[in-house]
Amino acid sequence: MGKTAVVYRSEYGSTKKYATYIGKQLQAHLFSTDEIKDISDYDTIIYGGGIYGGSLNGNDWLKRNQEILCKKNLIIFTCGISNPSVEKNMETIYTGLKQCLTEELLRHAKVFSFRGALDFKKLKFTHKGMMTVMFQILKGKKERSVDEEELLKSRKEPIDFVDLSAVEPMITYVKE
Repeated sequence: MGKTAVVYRSEYGSTKKYATYIGKQLQAHLFSTDEIKDISDYDTIIYGGGIYGGSLNGNDWLKRNQEILCKKNLIIFTCGISNPSVEKNMETIYTGLKQCLTEELLRHAKVFSFRGALDFKKLKFTHKGMMTVMFQILKGKKERSVDEEELLKSRKEPIDFVDLSAVEPMITYVKE
């Protein structure tokens, strides 16, 4: 396994919860993208970021460090509201990753996806705007999936799908 660093960018806390848990399980060093200065001493880099508007939060950090990351064991985890066990949702996540990451980074990385939380009242202005548009689209649909119904409910009350046990396959992968 070698020396491992867990690096994350978290806006509202779900990604940080996963990153902290992963760091403890692997006895890895934990850093936010603002804290870490040098990744050269690490054999494995685990990067976590939230999905916002189809883009991975912190993709700029990944691209800036691409040259060295592609020489490491790179694992990326995403955190979002969509249920990653639904194939269509994973296709959407991968489409977003393909748009915000370089082909080389994505080809080199092993990707895992986990569910996060959403508290509409705590969202930043830009994210509130994006979610308001999403709510309008969903309200206009005649048939909605379970995920879409849950998302609509989040306008009035927070939803939290964080499940730390979901990281176990990733932990196993890193330890192998």
